[in-house]
Amino acid sequence: MVDQSIDAIIRVRAELKAANWNVEVRDNVDTSANPLPLAQRPIYALDSLVFNTGVVDQTRNLTAATGWTGSSYTETRAAAPFSILDTILTAMEFVITEDPNANFPPLDAFWNPLNKAAFPEEIAMGDLQTTYYDSGIDSLFLLGSASSDTDEFDDHVIVHEWSHYFEDSFSRSDSIGGSHGRGDILDSRIAFGEGWASAMAAMALSEPLYCDTSRPVTGSGFNSESSSFGTDGWFNEWTIIRLIYDLWDQDVDGADYSSIGFGPIYEVLTGPQATTPAFTNAFSFMAYLKQQGAVDDAFVDALLVENAINPSIDIWGSNAQIDDLGSPDDVLPVYTEISLGGPAVNICVNSQFDNGRAGNKLSEHRYLRLNLSSPAQVTFTANASPAPSQPSAGFDCTADPNDPENSQHSDPDFSVWGNGQLVAFGQSCLPNSETTTTSDPPLSAGDYVIDLNDFRHEDPTSPATFPERVCFDVSAN
Repeated sequence: MVDQSIDAIIRVRAELKAANWNVEVRDNVDTSANPLPLAQRPIYALDSLVFNTGVVDQTRNLTAATGWTGSSYTETRAAAPFSILDTILTAMEFVITEDPNANFPPLDAFWNPLNKAAFPEEIAMGDLQTTYYDSGIDSLFLLGSASSDTDEFDDHVIVHEWSHYFEDSFSRSDSIGGSHGRGDILDSRIAFGEGWASAMAAMALSEPLYCDTSRPVTGSGFNSESSSFGTDGWFNEWTIIRLIYDLWDQDVDGADYSSIGFGPIYEVLTGPQATTPAFTNAFSFMAYLKQQGAVDDAFVDALLVENAINPSIDIWGSNAQIDDLGSPDDVLPVYTEISLGGPAVNICVNSQFDNGRAGNKLSEHRYLRLNLSSPAQVTFTANASPAPSQPSAGFDCTADPNDPENSQHSDPDFSVWGNGQLVAFGQSCLPNSETTTTSDPPLSAGDYVIDLNDFRHEDPTSPATFPERVCFDVSAN
């Protein structure tokens, strides 16, 4: 008889393959002269020691070690990719429990021990803006530098970013992104998107304590059920975290005396929230949740009141309250009505809640609403009124933005959306004015929302003297 035994190894790849999901954990760092495309960079794998197969069945146990030797990482950090994979699997299984037919688009997660927060971003070198999800390529990017921040074992951080992938794949997010921190008074779309993602992490992991480790013996965290930072309301991501988590959890605490489970939350996110004519925020989500008829309205209303949100809610935030903010200007109404062919509407943007040039705080983006009773081609115009300054006839908007001639004027931008689809935008650098006309075919009848802002409020070259408040005459013709 011929001996069939051979020397072999067992290789375990950091990937999840099934009919309804395809997740791979890859190494983003490639310092070669010609880096491979991201989608072709190597998938992490764990190899066993060489063994002889022999002539009888054998069992081999493989351990992916952390590489931590008591005070530092001095060995190969083999466990990291599999920890990331395990956390993503937990999140997917949470969704599958509610919807066994859920089909997850392919997802890549990129990690390397060199990955650190750095600017400008250079992914092939391990320089990332932070841990984040990139909707353009359906990919997660995770920090891994032991000297600054490691996220491979921060399961809440991973699921938070995975939840942005979930929104992108199953629902919709109109968040404009940008920096956000504890106590920030945010644009309502960011507040909801970030709050939802943290609440989803707490739900999927069945753990309200959100932990984000950093360098050895350092880190931060909060309690999804009780932590409060800043002024509560629809503009605060921590308010949204508590609200959504309390809708789901079964602990009894104050107004949180019941639970609706994940089902109604999932149905709203994958249903009306995905196609709402309004922007996605607390108003659209909670209004659709209450319209379902399958939830206890009294319980939902009690949570809204506890979180400083008016329970008389519709998708347009018609009854929004801001009393706890001290009734600032340029916040309400949430949507300002304009009409086709009607008079221009004067509306002001305001950087009053922005300590830097983030450009994403409450009142820096103002929303308008246009209803078309019949199909039409529309020209949208925004003119600063009054203009902060008027450049001379020789103004060149491509010139040095640090030149006072080019930095004191307003730079209005706007985008027009129909059911979450971008239908028009104006983003030139012309001073104090912006205009654009929708292309053929004409816009169909229905509701459209306009996001208006002044680029100077997010332009790092804007002078400190640029006004906090700028007003515009906006028209649709």
